[in-house]
Amino acid sequence: MSNGNRGMTFHSTILIDLDGTLVDSVAGIHVAAVAAAEATGSSAPTIEFVRDAIGRGADRLVHRVCSERHDGMIDEELHARARRRFDEVYVDACLAGTVLRSGAVTALETLRREGRRLVVATNKPRRPAAVVLRHLEIEDLVDRLVCPDDAGVAKPDPRFVETAVGEAPIGAALFVGDSSIDSATARAAGIPFIAIRGGYDEGRRIEEVAPPPDRIIDEPGELSDAVRSIDADRRG
Repeated sequence: MSNGNRGMTFHSTILIDLDGTLVDSVAGIHVAAVAAAEATGSSAPTIEFVRDAIGRGADRLVHRVCSERHDGMIDEELHARARRRFDEVYVDACLAGTVLRSGAVTALETLRREGRRLVVATNKPRRPAAVVLRHLEIEDLVDRLVCPDDAGVAKPDPRFVETAVGEAPIGAALFVGDSSIDSATARAAGIPFIAIRGGYDEGRRIEEVAPPPDRIIDEPGELSDAVRSIDADRRG
């Protein structure tokens, strides 16, 4: 921790969602979703359909894509086949179809300089999540990656936050994300939530989340200021 932060009461662990928060990944997800649909004989989804279908994890996404309905389900055998195909294709598709959102690197670098511990907390499976961090050269800017593979549960289960925080106090953590799932995760764990506009939340606007986020920002480049603002609330 830098000398200027010694003795400061502040949120020392920042849990950050990946898809829609740090990165724009819909193009790569769309490629994998089309492959999953083809594996079950379903029509190829549009990129707009896929964008609005993101938000509840890969299993739910596959159900939606292959049923061609946002409230649809397919049988277990078909789902297993489609999910295998989705995973196979996405490992490569995530490289060509995923880019950093504006200001993401600067935000991570600034938060690290302030002495904060950064944890990428995502419902994306570990293998493609790790590939994305490495490919976009932000792997060394975060301290830890936590996925459902690690926690044994997915967001919004508060046990996911417990795993992500590790031995650090939960009361010194906050969550950064783009969706109502991220909001529910933070609320279940009793920690503040910073929302970033422009992500993926099943077609909803982040302003519609209830209770409202503690802060709403337009892009990751505004994140460090938002975190410091919440620090000031806590000290006050």
